[in-house]
Amino acid sequence: MKKIILLLAISTAVFSCSGSDDSDSTGDSNNCPKPISLSVNNLTNTTATLNWSTNVITSLNQIEYGTLGFPLGTGITLTIPNQFVNIENLIPQTQYSFYSRVFCNESNTYSGWAGPFSFVTFEDNPYCNNPSSLGVQLYSDSVTYNHIDLSWSDGDFDGSQITYGPEGFLVENGTIQTIDDTIYPSNARISNLESNTSYDFYVRNICAESGYSAWIGPVTQSTLEEPLNINCIDPTSFTSVGSGTTGGNKYFDFTWNYDFSQNSWEIAAVPAGSPFSTSNVIATSFEPVRLTYGGMTSGQAYDFYIRANCGGTNGFSGWVGPVTVTAQ
Repeated sequence: MKKIILLLAISTAVFSCSGSDDSDSTGDSNNCPKPISLSVNNLTNTTATLNWSTNVITSLNQIEYGTLGFPLGTGITLTIPNQFVNIENLIPQTQYSFYSRVFCNESNTYSGWAGPFSFVTFEDNPYCNNPSSLGVQLYSDSVTYNHIDLSWSDGDFDGSQITYGPEGFLVENGTIQTIDDTIYPSNARISNLESNTSYDFYVRNICAESGYSAWIGPVTQSTLEEPLNINCIDPTSFTSVGSGTTGGNKYFDFTWNYDFSQNSWEIAAVPAGSPFSTSNVIATSFEPVRLTYGGMTSGQAYDFYIRANCGGTNGFSGWVGPVTVTAQ
């Protein structure tokens, strides 16, 4: 939580943001006087408590609020029994105003609207710490054609939220996913994404009665192209990590990323620039792997391709490559 000195600054900011509570676009009635002493407290980046007073017996109160300057009748209206209400889902660093009126039981009529009272939301929430270190997880299946795995630090035990959308989207227009089983470090899989699409991601903490932290981000990441066989995901990051000669044969070392359900692959080799062919295929169940070939020519470049063998009705992935390596 932020220090006491910050809370004192918050109180000063709230009182300095007050607007007039004497205007009344609908007139006033001696039989039903409008509310007095409009104010705001418990202000954060996304929440506020709106308050007012009345000198009459009333069972209903109404407030209408919106961004600064909104015309009465176009804002968000709430009807409540008390002379206060907590509002949520505000936009950080934004000017708002609200009006209030009461229903007078004795005259059986509403008062005029009192207000507007104006205030500005904070950039950060003084009662809710921000998460940090948002990023894409580095496991081999963290990025696919339809999901991306994220992780972050300094989550809150009350949970976190991810908002996401196409690269460049406005935070307030994103798709929100709530993670209510937060642990340290926090993580989430964002599923049902479009293939071959670049997304922005933000994260914020949920702090129970204290609202939300600021949105932290964006982290930008693209999904992969949709594989030919969605039941057998293509290997990724197929890379040469060395080559040489042993016992008169040429060897080539490779590594790649793969879906955790996979444990069998095929690697094909053809002279560089030649049409793809499966005439020279070696099967392996190891990653990384060293492949040894007899009859390859020193100084000749070769193109290597890989695909996963998912077995049974799942079949094979598409071929990935080429990776071009010159025989030593």
